[in-house]
Amino acid sequence: MRARGTLRELAPSGPSRALAADAADARGRGRPAYGDALSPREQEVAALAAGGLTNREIAGALHLSPRTVEQHVYRIMRKTHAVSRRHLPTSRADS
Repeated sequence: MRARGTLRELAPSGPSRALAADAADARGRGRPAYGDALSPREQEVAALAAGGLTNREIAGALHLSPRTVEQHVYRIMRKTHAVSRRHLPTSRADS
């Protein structure tokens, strides 16, 4: 945090700094929010889970941890109101 404050003090003030702040506000911070729509990664996980793969198999195929896949499946089921993995969307059109 101290380094960030020092950099802020050293940064030129004026219009260029204001424009950079406006650009950062317009873009937003962090990852994009998908709301109730599935993210691209969730769509991949949903298609594999609907195809009958286990969390461990999906994790191996997508180079993720089984726990991460478990969290994705949970969010997918919550977003799509699916009652089982068989009812998960299998394509982008289904989500």
